[in-house]
Amino acid sequence: MKWTAWLCLSLMVWMAAAESAHNHATIESAPCSICIVAHSATPAPSSNHAAPTFAAIELLQEEPVVANSRPEFSDLDIRGPPVL
Repeated sequence: MKWTAWLCLSLMVWMAAAESAHNHATIESAPCSICIVAHSATPAPSSNHAAPTFAAIELLQEEPVVANSRPEFSDLDIRGPPVL
């Protein structure tokens, strides 16, 4: 598994170096598969999202929260301590 990962990483590095270093003697580069992939992989940016609209729906009315410090045993369905 480790050798396969190293092989994939080295192939990726070599392909990146080959792609960035290659050039053409003429302007006609239509049969070059590297150039075709490099120019067709980036789509034109487009967006059809509308601008957000902010509106107040209603006011938040907070209620005070009171927590019990000790839970009741009957609420937890647990038997109380034994009586001596």
